[in-house]
Amino acid sequence: MFRLVARAWPFIRPYRRHLVYLFLLTLPALIGSLVGLTLVRVFFDVIGHGGALKPAEAWMLRVPLHANRRIVLIHACVVGGVVAVVGLVAVGFLLGYAVWILQRISNLFRVNLYTRMQELSVRFHSEEKIGDAIFRMFQDSAAIPNVIDGLIVQPLIFFPVALGSILYLLWFDYRLALIVILLMPANLVLGWLYANSLRAAFIGEREATALATTRIEETLASIRTVKAFGTEAREAENYGRDNWDAFIAGRRARLMLARYRVITNTVRGLAYVAAMYVGATEVLRGGTAGLGHVAVSLGLFQGSVSLVSSVTKRARNITDQWGSMQDVVVAISRVLEMLGQTPEQSVASGHAMPPKSAAAITFEDVSFGYDPRTPVLAGVNLEARVGEITAIAGPSGSGKSTIISLIVRFFDPSAGRILLDGESIAGFDLAAWRGMLSVALQENPLFTATIRDNVAYGRPNASSAEVAEAIHRAGLGDFVRMLPAGLDTMLGEKGSKLSTGQAQRLGLARALLRNAPILLLDEPTSSLDVATEEAVMNGLREWVNAAPDSRMVILATHRRTTASRADRIYQLAAGRLVAANGSALDDVPIREVSNA
Repeated sequence: MFRLVARAWPFIRPYRRHLVYLFLLTLPALIGSLVGLTLVRVFFDVIGHGGALKPAEAWMLRVPLHANRRIVLIHACVVGGVVAVVGLVAVGFLLGYAVWILQRISNLFRVNLYTRMQELSVRFHSEEKIGDAIFRMFQDSAAIPNVIDGLIVQPLIFFPVALGSILYLLWFDYRLALIVILLMPANLVLGWLYANSLRAAFIGEREATALATTRIEETLASIRTVKAFGTEAREAENYGRDNWDAFIAGRRARLMLARYRVITNTVRGLAYVAAMYVGATEVLRGGTAGLGHVAVSLGLFQGSVSLVSSVTKRARNITDQWGSMQDVVVAISRVLEMLGQTPEQSVASGHAMPPKSAAAITFEDVSFGYDPRTPVLAGVNLEARVGEITAIAGPSGSGKSTIISLIVRFFDPSAGRILLDGESIAGFDLAAWRGMLSVALQENPLFTATIRDNVAYGRPNASSAEVAEAIHRAGLGDFVRMLPAGLDTMLGEKGSKLSTGQAQRLGLARALLRNAPILLLDEPTSSLDVATEEAVMNGLREWVNAAPDSRMVILATHRRTTASRADRIYQLAAGRLVAANGSALDDVPIREVSNA
């Protein structure tokens, strides 16, 4: 568990000064405790039994050394009230300060986690369950304040008080101090004995709960399919089974934690009974106690037992928190596992800066497979030139989308090279290279925002005229003009208010507005009718012709009509290039291309 503090230290370090301040602010609490213990003796021994005031007590109460008991009572109540009010204010401030520190660390932790999740590769996200990632983001990461509170903040508050209490008891009653000292290792042994079992139980609970969360996310994300197939009852049954498994795992972990807490409470109770017995025996026997040989009295007994009760209660609370932290340790370990993933683990950023414009992108004997045992592309050679529309044509599964992904560098080729004007794109800074690209993929996720915000996602400062022009070139001009709110029309979640073709064209408008020199389109016309397809292809031609010396389009398509309008055509089949440079596909002879 303490190793987690070292792993989480980058998030704690910016606030280490505040943790030191928090520790220093707890030290005055020792003075408050001593005042409280002194008042207990005054109430029992001086006011209750008529004993004499000590000089320090008379000075604290601001009364003469031989003042009558009524005056002492009044002054003691006033001092006690002042100490109580000041103590409450101080405790409130300390708690607020501690909460502020924990919240700041938690916020920094979550922001870094969110940033890292975006940095991780497409391969990672394609293999990771979204529901589990969301669970780690919101549920698991919420445990970081508990870890810092349990391993840093609470010990910072506890140990000064515990040390001061033990020193007090050693001076006034070393037998009671010995009981408190022996309680510490007893609690540590209990924590050590139960830690592994509790952690294993909480791991099972977290995994089962994450599985149930994933079920919810997947079902709601596919709600149209669920309704269309009428599988609501089956999905509810599946979720009920997952939720029951999570409940059983949670019950197992909570019952084990309850047993652990019962034992820690029992140990604390036995220690308190032992302190009562020892203290009462000393009162009956009389004489002196402690390293200071202080005369034993009822007031001293009451104060010492109260101190023992306070320290043992704090020790019990920390021990209980240690048990609860086995749960949050599992949570933080899951989060740190994600934070430990290498960003863009499938690709590595180079250091060279790409040129602002380029003449050609070239594939040289490029091969690739998502699984090394199953190649998707084999020895592909092709070239896309500036001022042209280049079509990568072929049936589904032929590798068209993979070519687009390789250009974006979601992945790198397993063999061969991709060149920009003769330089390998792998040598370019990754962010700078992607800054040259504008992409519209097969799936065009839209946000719950206005049409303007969705189209301007890549260029948030674009003018309304530029947004309107991009929408026109994407073949959506008439549609947007017919809407009452126009560009300010709110879209439903993931663009649910739009047809598939409209959503596809909004993604295309977003890519056009970005105005990067290289436009990559994956099936841009797959959901369009013939007339709309022609309008979209005319819009792409207009976009290229507006700056023919600096713009190029590379599109992947399975439609012959779309590919036939390109300047350069490459046909794929089963990951191999079978034809190139045709003006139409499958309708006229096309020159065969060697993959050697």
